[in-house]
Amino acid sequence: MSTVFERITGNDEIFSCKEYISDSLIFNTIESARNDSIHELYSDHKNVIILRAKNGPRVWLWTSAAIKDDTSKLIDICRFLRDCNIPKAEIYLKQEVAGNFSDLYALTTLEINYVVKDEFSIAVLTYNDKDPIKDNESGIVLIDKNNSEHVKLVKDFYTSLMDEFRWKDKLDRKVKEYLELEMYGYIKDNRLIANSVIGGRTEDYQTIKSIAVLTDERRKGYGYEMCALAVNSIKQRGLTPVLYSHVGNQAAMALWKKTHFKIQNKLYLLKIENND
Repeated sequence: MSTVFERITGNDEIFSCKEYISDSLIFNTIESARNDSIHELYSDHKNVIILRAKNGPRVWLWTSAAIKDDTSKLIDICRFLRDCNIPKAEIYLKQEVAGNFSDLYALTTLEINYVVKDEFSIAVLTYNDKDPIKDNESGIVLIDKNNSEHVKLVKDFYTSLMDEFRWKDKLDRKVKEYLELEMYGYIKDNRLIANSVIGGRTEDYQTIKSIAVLTDERRKGYGYEMCALAVNSIKQRGLTPVLYSHVGNQAAMALWKKTHFKIQNKLYLLKIENND
């Protein structure tokens, strides 16, 4: 493992860097995970923060503008992540370094046969209205991870969406992960037909992790209702809702616009897979 990046804690001085503070909204996941027990933080204490999940593929990579054209430092990052050997890694990073990084990552992982399988822009959106939005709570419940009926409904729900979400090899892990978060479900005819999942929070923001609706129940207003409920739950805590969305997902982007979200910035997502 590279010694360029050392394990750090959530109070490392790099979090006081002015540039990081200005970027902290788009890297809300790093902010909300700084002191939890399911992520690890690494840094050079100056220009790079790497947040990786202990039991998952996601890596959040913050870099200062100083390394945008610093090929040697970008290669150091690539080698560090390569040596972490994360199966099917998903790397989130600044839009402006994405091109150089993905090319270098492909080069530095050749010896272990990794390849960049997909890459696309992620919109970072925040709620853009002073007031909550109207929702109808009929049929909506707070999912209880200790309620076996709720757990079964959630597992059946995500099983139905497994192919769309590309969760074939990680269904059980993702269900377990989401059940640990704050989840609301719309139950109809003994089925969970839509849900919203609320994730980590910072001093100012809280993330809407997911809004999902069963395929045969779409275009009936359930997505809007679940998003409205999540927004209102977060607003009641005095926080601003924030979410991340694939800009190419036109249906999702239309929903975010309808529910008063506005694009604040963009990230880039690289999906890395073993090429066997």
